Amino acid sequence: MRAVILAAGRATRLQPYSHHTPKSLMELEPGVTILLFMVNQLRSSGVSDIAIVTRPDFADILKKEYPSLRVVLIRDEDSFGNLYSAYVGCREFSPPLLLLMSDHIMEKRILRRMIKRAKNSQKAFTLCLDRKPSLKTAEEGLKLSLYEDRVVETGKELIPTYGIDTGVIFCGPRSLQYMEKAVKEYGKEASLKEAINLAAADNDVDFVDMTGLLWKDIDTSSDLEAAREIYYEILRRDLIKPSDGLVSRLLNRSISTRISLYLYKRGLFIHPNIVSLISFIVAVLGAAIIPAGFFLIGGLLIQLASILDGIDGEVARLYKATSAQGEVFDNILDRVADIAVIAGIAVASWPLSELDTILSVVAASSATLVSQTTHMLSRLNIEVENLRKIPATRDARLFSVFICAAAGYPLYSVYYIAFTSPIFVIAGLVLLSRASLTWSLPMPGREKREAWPRLAVELTTKGSVRSVILNTFRLTIGLLVTKLLLPPFADIVIMESPVTLEVASLQPLAEMAVIVYFGSKIIVSSGILVENVSSQLVHRLRLTSTVIRETISDTSYLLFALVLWIYSWSLSTLPIAGPYILKSLTPVTAIIIIYLVYRLVDRLYKTYKEALEDEISAK
Repeated sequence: MRAVILAAGRATRLQPYSHHTPKSLMELEPGVTILLFMVNQLRSSGVSDIAIVTRPDFADILKKEYPSLRVVLIRDEDSFGNLYSAYVGCREFSPPLLLLMSDHIMEKRILRRMIKRAKNSQKAFTLCLDRKPSLKTAEEGLKLSLYEDRVVETGKELIPTYGIDTGVIFCGPRSLQYMEKAVKEYGKEASLKEAINLAAADNDVDFVDMTGLLWKDIDTSSDLEAAREIYYEILRRDLIKPSDGLVSRLLNRSISTRISLYLYKRGLFIHPNIVSLISFIVAVLGAAIIPAGFFLIGGLLIQLASILDGIDGEVARLYKATSAQGEVFDNILDRVADIAVIAGIAVASWPLSELDTILSVVAASSATLVSQTTHMLSRLNIEVENLRKIPATRDARLFSVFICAAAGYPLYSVYYIAFTSPIFVIAGLVLLSRASLTWSLPMPGREKREAWPRLAVELTTKGSVRSVILNTFRLTIGLLVTKLLLPPFADIVIMESPVTLEVASLQPLAEMAVIVYFGSKIIVSSGILVENVSSQLVHRLRLTSTVIRETISDTSYLLFALVLWIYSWSLSTLPIAGPYILKSLTPVTAIIIIYLVYRLVDRLYKTYKEALEDEISAK
């Protein structure tokens, strides 16, 4: 894969800073320019052949700063747009290639997703789509119009129904033809969207969904200021590896990456091998005090070691100090620490039964088996991202030790590790067999397409409205039955032994069942209605339909969760199981409510933050 970076613009909105310096050479942090950062992002994503398209007056500066880059000059003195820059670059540096703007920064996952899609793409252009941009970004960005998962039109003047482009374009072999045609029809001052729209008319434009990933377009001084904040968050996100386990992604990395970034921002370098050694010592110390009865402290130390285990690699990547020797050193210490933890739990639970002894041996050996499985599959270029979703990786194993030790039952973590690790290894063998052998035959007589004729959205909407009304009616009737019909029979005894069970004690459970069953049907059926409403609100709010749809959906889920939380308190009257159901269901529903409120507030903040800041600055 090769890349062309467009850096021929005058950056008039960044004057006076851009009078004598290209925008791409402005710094995100001392010593790291926008261009250097994106070149490093490309190279770490596997793109090493990079060219930059620029004006003659910027050429000497760029050649001096980045002698390894190929510089393509636009010698025309006439004014021109980014279409002509892209055309000159692609003509000099033949497609297929990645086309980037020199005033965009982004995290590596955007580039890696695009490269992965590009390998199988047959289209002239492939664009990156952000379905949830902020209000200001949506107003200024290149909007995409979609139909049946294909791009039909692009333009800054469009309504941001579907989302905007993030500034990375894959140009296939036919892209140069569309660029040449667009230059002839629209002139040198035209924008790149003209060539893309010509291709879109021929159904020759694809897209990759990048929603939720970080990127920033830098046009003004306030954009540059915002980019410098986003830059550090991008660095932090880039520290998270695709191969990380479940606990590592959800918990450990959220802590370790912030510690590593804190050290980096303040220039505090700790050798990665020292961090690996500290993590090892903490894990062994935790394993040593568990037999002494300090279960909680031991569990906390082991979980702390799991978090510290991520910092060594993060610091190494931030300071460009990675080494094969350091990786081997860390790997050996991790395996020894894992065995020490299992040994500590076994000593704390002594004497062990025969079964517990066997499971302890299985759990200890799994420390090597699981890591070796992922390592060997990765060497064969087999993707292990889905495999690591099985909670048997080191982060999940140590977290299970922490939870079980904190609860006072450390031996239960041995059961967990001994159970999940073989599943992980077997799943790895399945991945290996799929990569090397064909086990299935294509099913004959079936066409993979939608049934004809494809129903219009209006008909589907009518069916959705009918389903919502019908299930609302059923929900009302169900609650009336439980509220009005069951009370007269409340004293009827259903069972006397081993506990007395009356009809009255089942009423809350019946009401909850009715709400969950019919309420879930209403929410599912209302999906198309939400889609229809969001498409109508796009024109008024100037937000993407994805932002509006998710806001409406989260509000619906929030109301549903609140109803469940209110009703869950009535379940305490159930015999025997009532208090336990209350203690488990109420906290779970409360967490869901808090999470949904957070999502709503966070989405509104990210959507309107820039617009509000501009409004305040204007006043």
